[in-house]
Amino acid sequence: MFTSTMQIQPSNPPKNSIIAAILSLLLLGGVGQIYLGQTKKGIIIIVASIILSCVGIGLVIPILGAVDAYMLSEKLKNGESIGDMQWFWE
Repeated sequence: MFTSTMQIQPSNPPKNSIIAAILSLLLLGGVGQIYLGQTKKGIIIIVASIILSCVGIGLVIPILGAVDAYMLSEKLKNGESIGDMQWFWE
């Protein structure tokens, strides 16, 4: 998949998983990732969502983005670092 060299460390206080998921669900799928510090990945998801909306499958992206943001936020809350391009299944 994507290789990542930058690691995002847990913050204190931790980012809210629900807020990350809602941001991704309501705002083109990548805003939750930007909230978590995965800026490059968030922008890629937003662009993909816009492009794929033209062919009718762009609605799937915000749902996957919300799941991804929630799961990665939970990893950060548990004290784990995440990569800047890491996905929830990794």
